[in-house]
Amino acid sequence: MPPFRARRAPLPLLALLALVGLLATLLSAPSATARPDTTGPGKAAGATPSAAERALTRAQRVLDGSLRGDATLALRDLALRLDELDAGDRVAAQRVLARPTGGKDEDSYGNNPVSSRCSDVVCVHWVQSGPEATTAGYAQTTLDTATAVHRRYVAAGYKAPKPDAGKGGNSLPDIYIANIGDRRLYGYCTTDEKRPFKAPWDRYAYCVVDNDYQASEFPTNTPLENLQVTIAHEYFHAVQYAYDFAEDGWLLEATAAWVEDELYDSVDDNRQYLAASPLRQPRKSMDQFDPATGYHYGVWIFFRYLGERFPASQGGLPTIVRDIVRRADGSGSARKDQYSWQAVSSVLRARKTTPEKIFTAFSAANRRPVKTYSEGAGYRKAPLAGKVQLAKRQVTRQVRLSHLSSATYRVTPGRALKGPKWKLRVSLDMAPTYRGSQAVITLYLKNGTQRVTTVKLNKQGDGRKAVAFARGKVSWAEVTLANASGRFACWKQTYFSCQGVAKDDRLQQRVTFRAVK
Repeated sequence: MPPFRARRAPLPLLALLALVGLLATLLSAPSATARPDTTGPGKAAGATPSAAERALTRAQRVLDGSLRGDATLALRDLALRLDELDAGDRVAAQRVLARPTGGKDEDSYGNNPVSSRCSDVVCVHWVQSGPEATTAGYAQTTLDTATAVHRRYVAAGYKAPKPDAGKGGNSLPDIYIANIGDRRLYGYCTTDEKRPFKAPWDRYAYCVVDNDYQASEFPTNTPLENLQVTIAHEYFHAVQYAYDFAEDGWLLEATAAWVEDELYDSVDDNRQYLAASPLRQPRKSMDQFDPATGYHYGVWIFFRYLGERFPASQGGLPTIVRDIVRRADGSGSARKDQYSWQAVSSVLRARKTTPEKIFTAFSAANRRPVKTYSEGAGYRKAPLAGKVQLAKRQVTRQVRLSHLSSATYRVTPGRALKGPKWKLRVSLDMAPTYRGSQAVITLYLKNGTQRVTTVKLNKQGDGRKAVAFARGKVSWAEVTLANASGRFACWKQTYFSCQGVAKDDRLQQRVTFRAVK
Protein backbone atom coordinates (compact mmCIF):
# COMPACT_ATOMS: atom_id res chain seq x y z
CA MET A 1 0.00 0.00 0.00
CA PRO A 2 1.11 3.65 -0.49
CA PRO A 3 3.48 5.95 1.27
CA PHE A 4 0.35 6.43 3.34
CA ARG A 5 -1.43 3.18 2.68
CA ALA A 6 1.13 0.69 3.34
CA ARG A 7 -1.36 0.87 4.69
CA ARG A 8 -1.20 4.70 4.77
CA ALA A 9 0.03 7.41 7.06
CA PRO A 10 -2.45 10.14 8.02
CA LEU A 11 -3.06 13.00 5.60
CA PRO A 12 -1.11 15.65 7.58
CA LEU A 13 2.05 13.81 6.61
CA LEU A 14 1.52 14.16 2.86
CA ALA A 15 3.97 17.01 2.40
CA LEU A 16 6.65 15.12 4.30
CA LEU A 17 5.86 11.94 2.42
CA ALA A 18 6.38 13.64 -0.93
CA LEU A 19 9.89 14.66 0.15
CA VAL A 20 10.68 11.26 1.61
CA GLY A 21 9.28 9.58 -1.48
CA LEU A 22 11.76 11.42 -3.67
CA LEU A 23 14.54 9.97 -1.55
CA ALA A 24 12.88 6.56 -1.79
CA THR A 25 13.08 6.59 -5.55
CA LEU A 26 16.84 6.91 -5.26
CA LEU A 27 17.05 4.00 -2.86
CA SER A 28 14.73 1.51 -4.50
CA ALA A 29 14.41 -0.54 -7.63
CA PRO A 30 11.47 0.31 -9.90
CA SER A 31 8.43 -1.21 -8.26
CA ALA A 32 5.98 -0.55 -11.01
CA THR A 33 5.75 -3.89 -12.56
CA ALA A 34 6.12 -7.25 -13.91
CA ARG A 35 9.37 -8.62 -15.28
CA PRO A 36 12.50 -7.16 -13.66
CA ASP A 37 15.95 -7.09 -15.17
CA THR A 38 17.93 -9.94 -13.63
CA THR A 39 21.30 -8.96 -15.01
CA GLY A 40 22.37 -6.53 -12.30
CA PRO A 41 26.01 -6.50 -11.18
CA GLY A 42 27.24 -8.48 -8.22
CA LYS A 43 28.87 -6.95 -5.16
CA ALA A 44 32.26 -5.35 -5.34
CA ALA A 45 34.16 -3.07 -2.99
CA GLY A 46 32.73 0.41 -3.44
CA ALA A 47 30.30 -0.76 -6.12
CA THR A 48 26.92 0.86 -6.55
CA PRO A 49 24.26 -1.34 -4.88
CA SER A 50 22.44 -3.58 -7.30
CA ALA A 51 18.70 -3.33 -7.86
CA ALA A 52 18.23 -6.37 -5.61
CA GLU A 53 20.30 -4.82 -2.83
CA ARG A 54 18.33 -1.59 -3.08
CA ALA A 55 15.09 -3.59 -2.91
CA LEU A 56 16.32 -5.28 0.28
CA THR A 57 17.29 -1.97 1.88
CA ARG A 58 13.98 -0.39 0.98
CA ALA A 59 11.92 -3.31 2.33
CA GLN A 60 13.88 -3.32 5.59
CA ARG A 61 13.45 0.42 6.06
CA VAL A 62 9.73 0.42 5.24
CA LEU A 63 9.07 -2.37 7.73
CA ASP A 64 11.18 -0.86 10.52
CA GLY A 65 9.48 2.50 10.07
CA SER A 66 12.55 4.51 9.05
CA LEU A 67 11.12 5.08 5.56
CA ARG A 68 7.51 5.83 4.69
CA GLY A 69 6.55 3.63 1.83
CA ASP A 70 4.42 0.94 0.30
CA ALA A 71 5.11 -2.19 2.35
CA THR A 72 3.23 -4.59 0.10
CA LEU A 73 5.01 -3.47 -3.06
CA ALA A 74 8.38 -3.09 -1.31
CA LEU A 75 8.12 -6.72 -0.17
CA ARG A 76 6.89 -7.80 -3.59
CA ASP A 77 9.88 -6.19 -5.27
CA LEU A 78 12.22 -7.90 -2.83
CA ALA A 79 10.59 -11.27 -3.54
CA LEU A 80 11.03 -10.64 -7.26
CA ARG A 81 14.77 -10.14 -6.87
CA LEU A 82 15.52 -12.69 -4.15
CA ASP A 83 17.59 -14.90 -6.44
CA GLU A 84 19.82 -11.98 -7.42
CA LEU A 85 21.17 -11.50 -3.89
CA ASP A 86 24.34 -13.11 -2.58
CA ALA A 87 24.06 -15.72 0.17
CA GLY A 88 24.29 -13.30 3.08
CA ASP A 89 21.77 -10.82 1.70
CA ARG A 90 19.46 -13.65 0.71
CA VAL A 91 19.30 -14.78 4.34
CA ALA A 92 18.51 -11.21 5.38
CA ALA A 93 15.81 -10.97 2.71
CA GLN A 94 14.21 -14.21 3.81
CA ARG A 95 13.96 -12.81 7.34
CA VAL A 96 12.20 -9.74 5.98
CA LEU A 97 9.80 -11.92 3.97
CA ALA A 98 9.23 -14.40 6.81
CA ARG A 99 6.00 -14.70 8.74
CA PRO A 100 5.73 -13.43 12.33
CA THR A 101 6.02 -17.07 13.43
CA GLY A 102 9.17 -17.69 11.37
CA GLY A 103 12.07 -15.58 12.64
CA LYS A 104 10.96 -12.29 11.12
CA ASP A 105 13.03 -9.18 11.90
CA GLU A 106 9.94 -7.02 12.47
CA ASP A 107 6.54 -8.08 13.82
CA SER A 108 8.00 -11.31 15.21
CA TYR A 109 6.01 -13.34 17.72
CA GLY A 110 9.27 -14.54 19.28
CA ASN A 111 8.81 -17.29 21.85
CA ASN A 112 5.29 -16.23 22.82
CA PRO A 113 2.63 -18.94 22.41
CA VAL A 114 0.73 -18.56 19.15
CA SER A 115 -3.05 -18.90 18.97
CA SER A 116 -4.79 -19.75 15.73
CA ARG A 117 -8.40 -19.82 14.63
CA CYS A 118 -9.79 -20.75 11.21
CA SER A 119 -13.02 -20.54 9.30
CA ASP A 120 -13.57 -22.80 6.32
CA VAL A 121 -11.70 -20.35 4.05
CA VAL A 122 -9.05 -18.43 6.03
CA CYS A 123 -6.99 -18.59 9.24
CA VAL A 124 -5.98 -15.90 11.73
CA HIS A 125 -2.94 -16.11 14.03
CA TRP A 126 -2.07 -13.98 17.07
CA VAL A 127 -0.30 -13.89 20.42
CA GLN A 128 -1.79 -12.79 23.73
CA SER A 129 1.49 -11.66 25.30
CA GLY A 130 4.52 -9.68 24.20
CA PRO A 131 4.76 -6.54 22.05
CA GLU A 132 2.56 -8.00 19.25
CA ALA A 133 -0.25 -9.07 21.57
CA THR A 134 -3.97 -8.72 20.97
CA THR A 135 -7.12 -10.24 22.39
CA ALA A 136 -9.06 -13.32 21.35
CA GLY A 137 -12.09 -11.12 20.73
CA TYR A 138 -10.19 -8.90 18.31
CA ALA A 139 -8.82 -12.00 16.58
CA GLN A 140 -12.36 -13.30 16.12
CA THR A 141 -13.44 -9.97 14.60
CA THR A 142 -10.49 -10.19 12.24
CA LEU A 143 -11.42 -13.72 11.26
CA ASP A 144 -15.06 -12.81 10.70
CA THR A 145 -14.08 -9.84 8.54
CA ALA A 146 -11.54 -11.80 6.48
CA THR A 147 -14.03 -14.63 5.96
CA ALA A 148 -16.68 -12.22 4.71
CA VAL A 149 -14.19 -10.53 2.39
CA HIS A 150 -12.98 -13.85 0.99
CA ARG A 151 -16.53 -14.96 0.25
CA ARG A 152 -17.38 -11.68 -1.49
CA TYR A 153 -14.40 -12.03 -3.83
CA VAL A 154 -15.12 -15.65 -4.67
CA ALA A 155 -18.81 -14.91 -5.21
CA ALA A 156 -17.75 -12.15 -7.63
CA GLY A 157 -15.85 -14.71 -9.72
CA TYR A 158 -12.29 -14.10 -8.52
CA LYS A 159 -9.91 -16.91 -7.71
CA ALA A 160 -9.37 -17.65 -4.04
CA PRO A 161 -5.80 -17.05 -2.81
CA LYS A 162 -3.48 -19.94 -3.61
CA PRO A 163 -3.06 -22.73 -1.02
CA ASP A 164 0.21 -22.25 0.83
CA ALA A 165 1.31 -25.88 1.30
CA GLY A 166 0.63 -25.89 5.03
CA LYS A 167 2.76 -22.87 5.94
CA GLY A 168 0.30 -21.68 8.58
CA GLY A 169 -0.69 -25.14 9.78
CA ASN A 170 -2.96 -25.96 6.84
CA SER A 171 -3.36 -24.90 3.22
CA LEU A 172 -5.71 -21.96 3.91
CA PRO A 173 -4.51 -18.36 3.46
CA ASP A 174 -3.21 -16.81 6.66
CA ILE A 175 -3.61 -13.43 8.35
CA TYR A 176 -1.29 -12.51 11.21
CA ILE A 177 -2.08 -9.84 13.79
CA ALA A 178 0.85 -7.73 15.00
CA ASN A 179 1.62 -4.31 16.42
CA ILE A 180 2.49 -2.59 13.16
CA GLY A 181 0.64 0.64 13.92
CA ASP A 182 3.62 2.00 15.86
CA ARG A 183 5.24 2.39 12.42
CA ARG A 184 2.06 3.79 10.86
CA LEU A 185 1.54 0.60 8.88
CA TYR A 186 -2.07 -0.48 8.55
CA GLY A 187 -1.32 -3.79 6.89
CA TYR A 188 0.63 -5.55 4.18
CA CYS A 189 0.55 -8.72 2.18
CA THR A 190 3.51 -10.65 0.76
CA THR A 191 4.72 -14.10 -0.24
CA ASP A 192 7.33 -16.39 1.25
CA GLU A 193 6.96 -18.91 -1.55
CA LYS A 194 10.44 -19.99 -2.63
CA ARG A 195 10.29 -20.41 -6.36
CA PRO A 196 12.64 -19.20 -9.09
CA PHE A 197 11.51 -16.03 -10.76
CA LYS A 198 10.04 -17.45 -13.92
CA ALA A 199 6.62 -18.32 -15.30
CA PRO A 200 4.08 -19.16 -14.07
CA TRP A 201 3.83 -15.97 -12.03
CA ASP A 202 1.19 -16.92 -9.45
CA ARG A 203 2.20 -17.12 -5.79
CA TYR A 204 0.51 -17.78 -2.48
CA ALA A 205 0.48 -14.96 0.04
CA TYR A 206 0.05 -14.16 3.71
CA CYS A 207 -1.09 -10.86 5.22
CA VAL A 208 -0.39 -8.86 8.39
CA VAL A 209 -2.82 -6.40 10.02
CA ASP A 210 -2.53 -4.16 13.06
CA ASN A 211 -3.44 -5.45 16.49
CA ASP A 212 -5.86 -2.68 17.53
CA TYR A 213 -5.90 0.38 15.19
CA GLN A 214 -5.93 2.61 18.26
CA ALA A 215 -6.96 6.20 17.64
CA SER A 216 -3.63 7.63 18.82
CA GLU A 217 -1.96 5.94 15.84
CA PHE A 218 -4.85 6.00 13.37
CA PRO A 219 -7.02 9.06 13.98
CA THR A 220 -9.15 8.62 10.84
CA ASN A 221 -12.16 6.24 11.00
CA THR A 222 -13.00 3.81 13.80
CA PRO A 223 -10.75 0.83 14.62
CA LEU A 224 -13.30 -1.53 13.06
CA GLU A 225 -13.58 0.54 9.89
CA ASN A 226 -9.80 0.62 9.54
CA LEU A 227 -9.65 -3.14 10.02
CA GLN A 228 -12.37 -3.65 7.41
CA VAL A 229 -10.86 -1.55 4.64
CA THR A 230 -7.37 -2.86 5.40
CA ILE A 231 -8.48 -6.46 5.01
CA ALA A 232 -10.49 -5.63 1.89
CA HIS A 233 -7.41 -3.99 0.34
CA GLU A 234 -4.70 -6.38 1.49
CA TYR A 235 -6.65 -9.59 0.96
CA PHE A 236 -7.30 -8.44 -2.59
CA HIS A 237 -3.52 -8.51 -3.03
CA ALA A 238 -3.56 -12.17 -1.96
CA VAL A 239 -6.21 -12.75 -4.64
CA GLN A 240 -4.14 -10.83 -7.21
CA TYR A 241 -1.09 -12.96 -6.40
CA ALA A 242 -3.07 -16.05 -7.39
CA TYR A 243 -3.11 -14.52 -10.89
CA ASP A 244 0.24 -12.71 -11.18
CA PHE A 245 2.22 -11.38 -8.23
CA ALA A 246 4.60 -9.63 -10.64
CA GLU A 247 1.92 -7.51 -12.34
CA ASP A 248 2.33 -3.76 -12.82
CA GLY A 249 2.24 -2.01 -9.46
CA TRP A 250 -0.19 0.72 -10.49
CA LEU A 251 -2.82 -1.85 -11.47
CA LEU A 252 -2.33 -3.91 -8.30
CA GLU A 253 -2.71 -0.93 -5.97
CA ALA A 254 -5.35 1.03 -7.88
CA THR A 255 -7.72 -1.94 -7.99
CA ALA A 256 -7.04 -2.81 -4.35
CA ALA A 257 -7.88 0.77 -3.34
CA TRP A 258 -10.97 0.61 -5.58
CA VAL A 259 -12.32 -2.55 -4.00
CA GLU A 260 -12.15 -1.14 -0.45
CA ASP A 261 -15.04 1.16 -1.24
CA GLU A 262 -16.93 -1.53 -3.12
CA LEU A 263 -17.00 -3.71 -0.01
CA TYR A 264 -17.24 -1.00 2.67
CA ASP A 265 -18.98 1.82 0.88
CA SER A 266 -19.73 3.97 3.93
CA VAL A 267 -16.13 4.20 5.13
CA ASP A 268 -14.88 6.23 2.14
CA ASP A 269 -11.30 5.83 3.27
CA ASN A 270 -9.95 5.77 -0.29
CA ARG A 271 -11.12 9.33 -0.94
CA GLN A 272 -7.88 10.54 0.64
CA TYR A 273 -6.02 9.31 -2.44
CA LEU A 274 -7.93 11.58 -4.79
CA ALA A 275 -5.64 14.48 -3.84
CA ALA A 276 -3.02 12.78 -6.02
CA SER A 277 -5.00 11.14 -8.80
CA PRO A 278 -6.18 11.64 -12.39
CA LEU A 279 -9.06 13.59 -10.89
CA ARG A 280 -6.71 16.25 -9.52
CA GLN A 281 -3.62 15.76 -11.72
CA PRO A 282 -4.90 15.04 -15.23
CA ARG A 283 -1.60 16.06 -16.85
CA LYS A 284 0.16 13.10 -15.20
CA SER A 285 0.32 9.71 -16.95
CA MET A 286 -2.36 7.54 -15.37
CA ASP A 287 -0.32 4.34 -15.29
CA GLN A 288 2.54 5.78 -13.25
CA PHE A 289 3.58 4.09 -10.02
CA ASP A 290 4.74 7.07 -7.98
CA PRO A 291 6.25 6.32 -4.55
CA ALA A 292 6.63 10.03 -3.88
CA THR A 293 2.90 10.82 -3.83
CA GLY A 294 1.03 7.51 -3.89
CA TYR A 295 -0.59 8.66 -7.15
CA HIS A 296 -1.20 5.04 -8.18
CA TYR A 297 -3.68 4.70 -5.32
CA GLY A 298 -5.69 7.62 -6.61
CA VAL A 299 -6.07 5.82 -9.94
CA TRP A 300 -8.82 3.81 -8.24
CA ILE A 301 -11.15 6.54 -9.58
CA PHE A 302 -10.60 5.20 -13.11
CA PHE A 303 -11.88 1.78 -12.05
CA ARG A 304 -14.84 3.41 -10.33
CA TYR A 305 -15.56 5.15 -13.62
CA LEU A 306 -15.39 1.84 -15.49
CA GLY A 307 -17.61 0.11 -12.95
CA GLU A 308 -20.29 2.79 -13.21
CA ARG A 309 -20.00 3.09 -17.00
CA PHE A 310 -20.27 -0.71 -17.39
CA PRO A 311 -22.40 -1.73 -14.39
CA ALA A 312 -22.84 -5.46 -15.08
CA SER A 313 -21.99 -7.24 -11.84
CA GLN A 314 -21.55 -10.59 -10.16
CA GLY A 315 -21.68 -11.09 -6.43
CA GLY A 316 -22.22 -7.35 -6.01
CA LEU A 317 -18.98 -6.32 -7.74
CA PRO A 318 -18.60 -4.94 -11.29
CA THR A 319 -17.40 -7.64 -13.65
CA ILE A 320 -15.26 -5.29 -15.70
CA VAL A 321 -12.47 -5.11 -13.11
CA ARG A 322 -12.55 -8.86 -12.60
CA ASP A 323 -12.25 -9.33 -16.35
CA ILE A 324 -9.19 -7.05 -16.39
CA VAL A 325 -7.57 -9.11 -13.63
CA ARG A 326 -8.31 -12.28 -15.59
CA ARG A 327 -6.71 -10.85 -18.73
CA ALA A 328 -3.58 -10.11 -16.69
CA ASP A 329 -3.47 -13.70 -15.42
CA GLY A 330 0.09 -15.04 -15.47
CA SER A 331 -0.60 -18.32 -13.68
CA GLY A 332 -0.02 -21.73 -15.20
CA SER A 333 -3.66 -21.96 -16.28
CA ALA A 334 -3.61 -18.59 -18.04
CA ARG A 335 -4.48 -18.43 -21.71
CA LYS A 336 -3.06 -14.93 -21.90
CA ASP A 337 -0.65 -13.02 -19.71
CA GLN A 338 -1.29 -9.41 -20.65
CA TYR A 339 0.30 -6.52 -18.84
CA SER A 340 -1.88 -3.91 -17.19
CA TRP A 341 -2.88 -1.52 -19.98
CA GLN A 342 -3.10 -4.38 -22.47
CA ALA A 343 -5.61 -6.05 -20.17
CA VAL A 344 -7.64 -2.86 -19.77
CA SER A 345 -7.62 -2.35 -23.53
CA SER A 346 -8.71 -5.92 -24.32
CA VAL A 347 -11.61 -5.78 -21.88
CA LEU A 348 -12.84 -2.47 -23.26
CA ARG A 349 -12.65 -3.70 -26.84
CA ALA A 350 -14.65 -6.76 -25.81
CA ARG A 351 -17.31 -4.28 -24.69
CA LYS A 352 -17.43 -2.74 -28.18
CA THR A 353 -15.45 0.40 -27.42
CA THR A 354 -11.79 1.45 -27.35
CA PRO A 355 -9.44 2.40 -24.52
CA GLU A 356 -8.74 5.70 -26.29
CA LYS A 357 -12.42 6.69 -26.30
CA ILE A 358 -12.95 5.63 -22.70
CA PHE A 359 -9.86 7.39 -21.39
CA THR A 360 -10.87 10.60 -23.16
CA ALA A 361 -14.45 10.39 -21.90
CA PHE A 362 -13.12 9.72 -18.38
CA SER A 363 -10.84 12.75 -18.60
CA ALA A 364 -13.67 15.04 -19.69
CA ALA A 365 -16.10 13.57 -17.15
CA ASN A 366 -13.72 14.37 -14.30
CA ARG A 367 -14.54 18.03 -14.85
CA ARG A 368 -18.08 17.29 -13.60
CA PRO A 369 -17.81 14.57 -10.91
CA VAL A 370 -21.23 15.33 -9.44
CA LYS A 371 -22.81 14.34 -12.76
CA THR A 372 -20.38 11.48 -13.40
CA TYR A 373 -20.10 9.48 -10.19
CA SER A 374 -22.67 8.17 -7.74
CA GLU A 375 -20.63 9.69 -4.90
CA GLY A 376 -19.30 12.58 -6.96
CA ALA A 377 -20.63 15.22 -4.57
CA GLY A 378 -17.71 14.26 -2.33
CA TYR A 379 -15.05 14.63 -5.04
CA ARG A 380 -13.24 17.75 -6.23
CA LYS A 381 -13.32 18.24 -9.97
CA ALA A 382 -10.28 18.11 -12.22
CA PRO A 383 -8.48 21.45 -12.69
CA LEU A 384 -8.43 23.36 -15.94
CA ALA A 385 -5.31 23.83 -18.03
CA GLY A 386 -6.47 27.35 -18.88
CA LYS A 387 -9.37 29.74 -19.43
CA VAL A 388 -10.24 31.90 -22.43
CA GLN A 389 -12.87 34.63 -22.70
CA LEU A 390 -13.61 34.81 -26.39
CA ALA A 391 -14.88 37.82 -28.31
CA LYS A 392 -14.62 37.94 -32.11
CA ARG A 393 -10.92 37.27 -32.22
CA GLN A 394 -9.03 34.01 -32.53
CA VAL A 395 -7.15 32.45 -29.61
CA THR A 396 -4.70 29.53 -29.74
CA ARG A 397 -3.47 27.39 -26.87
CA GLN A 398 -0.96 24.57 -26.95
CA VAL A 399 0.19 21.97 -24.49
CA ARG A 400 2.50 18.99 -24.37
CA LEU A 401 0.84 15.79 -23.19
CA SER A 402 2.42 12.48 -22.25
CA HIS A 403 0.65 9.14 -22.58
CA LEU A 404 -2.62 8.62 -20.69
CA SER A 405 -2.90 12.27 -19.69
CA SER A 406 -5.19 15.14 -20.62
CA ALA A 407 -5.73 18.89 -20.48
CA THR A 408 -9.00 20.82 -20.52
CA TYR A 409 -9.52 24.45 -21.60
CA ARG A 410 -12.61 26.49 -20.77
CA VAL A 411 -13.89 29.01 -23.33
CA THR A 412 -16.46 31.59 -22.21
CA PRO A 413 -18.43 33.77 -24.68
CA GLY A 414 -17.53 37.43 -24.35
CA ARG A 415 -20.06 40.24 -24.04
CA ALA A 416 -19.99 40.89 -27.77
CA LEU A 417 -21.48 37.48 -28.56
CA LYS A 418 -25.10 38.37 -27.73
CA GLY A 419 -26.91 37.18 -30.83
CA PRO A 420 -28.40 33.68 -31.13
CA LYS A 421 -26.36 32.75 -34.20
CA TRP A 422 -22.88 32.81 -32.68
CA LYS A 423 -20.95 29.55 -32.72
CA LEU A 424 -17.61 28.42 -31.31
CA ARG A 425 -15.34 26.93 -33.92
CA VAL A 426 -12.72 24.63 -32.42
CA SER A 427 -9.78 23.79 -34.68
CA LEU A 428 -7.36 21.09 -33.59
CA ASP A 429 -3.80 20.47 -34.66
CA MET A 430 -2.81 17.41 -32.64
CA ALA A 431 -0.35 14.56 -33.00
CA PRO A 432 -1.37 11.78 -35.44
CA THR A 433 -4.22 9.70 -34.12
CA TYR A 434 -2.17 6.48 -34.04
CA ARG A 435 -0.22 8.24 -31.27
CA GLY A 436 -3.34 8.53 -29.10
CA SER A 437 -4.76 11.95 -29.93
CA GLN A 438 -8.41 12.43 -28.97
CA ALA A 439 -10.62 15.45 -28.20
CA VAL A 440 -14.12 16.16 -26.92
CA ILE A 441 -16.12 19.35 -26.41
CA THR A 442 -18.43 19.66 -23.42
CA LEU A 443 -21.01 22.43 -23.74
CA TYR A 444 -22.33 23.82 -20.43
CA LEU A 445 -25.75 25.33 -21.03
CA LYS A 446 -27.40 27.91 -18.81
CA ASN A 447 -30.29 25.54 -18.13
CA GLY A 448 -27.84 23.33 -16.19
CA THR A 449 -27.39 20.59 -18.77
CA GLN A 450 -24.21 19.52 -20.55
CA ARG A 451 -23.70 18.24 -24.06
CA VAL A 452 -20.63 16.20 -24.96
CA THR A 453 -19.42 16.08 -28.56
CA THR A 454 -16.50 14.09 -29.90
CA VAL A 455 -14.30 15.94 -32.38
CA LYS A 456 -13.48 13.72 -35.33
CA LEU A 457 -9.79 13.89 -36.20
CA ASN A 458 -8.13 12.80 -39.42
CA LYS A 459 -5.08 10.55 -39.39
CA GLN A 460 -2.79 13.53 -39.00
CA GLY A 461 -4.62 14.59 -35.84
CA ASP A 462 -6.37 17.59 -37.40
CA GLY A 463 -10.05 18.33 -36.90
CA ARG A 464 -12.65 21.07 -36.69
CA LYS A 465 -15.99 21.35 -34.95
CA ALA A 466 -18.49 24.20 -34.46
CA VAL A 467 -20.88 24.24 -31.51
CA ALA A 468 -23.50 26.68 -30.22
CA PHE A 469 -21.97 29.65 -28.42
CA ALA A 470 -24.67 32.27 -27.97
CA ARG A 471 -24.08 34.09 -24.72
CA GLY A 472 -27.75 33.94 -23.81
CA LYS A 473 -27.81 30.14 -23.82
CA VAL A 474 -24.26 28.96 -23.25
CA SER A 475 -22.33 29.46 -20.02
CA TRP A 476 -19.10 28.09 -21.45
CA ALA A 477 -17.56 25.29 -23.46
CA GLU A 478 -14.73 23.02 -22.35
CA VAL A 479 -12.39 21.30 -24.78
CA THR A 480 -10.57 18.25 -23.43
CA LEU A 481 -7.42 17.23 -25.27
CA ALA A 482 -6.21 13.72 -24.50
CA ASN A 483 -3.12 11.70 -25.25
CA ALA A 484 -4.71 8.27 -24.88
CA SER A 485 -1.73 6.35 -26.22
CA GLY A 486 -1.00 2.92 -24.79
CA ARG A 487 2.07 2.12 -26.89
CA PHE A 488 5.20 1.04 -25.01
CA ALA A 489 8.65 -0.38 -25.52
CA CYS A 490 8.43 -2.84 -22.65
CA TRP A 491 10.79 -4.07 -19.92
CA LYS A 492 12.95 -0.93 -19.69
CA GLN A 493 12.84 -0.61 -15.87
CA THR A 494 10.42 2.31 -15.56
CA TYR A 495 7.45 3.01 -13.33
CA PHE A 496 4.87 2.64 -16.11
CA SER A 497 2.95 -0.22 -17.76
CA CYS A 498 5.11 -3.26 -18.55
CA GLN A 499 8.09 -1.35 -17.06
CA GLY A 500 7.96 0.30 -20.46
CA VAL A 501 9.04 3.50 -22.10
CA ALA A 502 6.03 5.17 -23.67
CA LYS A 503 6.37 5.78 -27.38
CA ASP A 504 4.15 8.85 -27.39
CA ASP A 505 5.20 11.20 -24.59
CA ARG A 506 5.39 15.00 -24.58
CA LEU A 507 3.43 15.39 -27.78
CA GLN A 508 2.56 18.91 -28.87
CA GLN A 509 -1.22 19.46 -29.01
CA ARG A 510 -2.69 22.72 -30.32
CA VAL A 511 -6.24 24.06 -30.18
CA THR A 512 -7.61 27.26 -31.72
CA PHE A 513 -10.87 28.91 -30.67
CA ARG A 514 -12.81 31.35 -32.85
CA ALA A 515 -16.27 32.85 -32.61
CA VAL A 516 -18.13 32.63 -35.92
CA LYS A 517 -21.64 33.07 -37.31
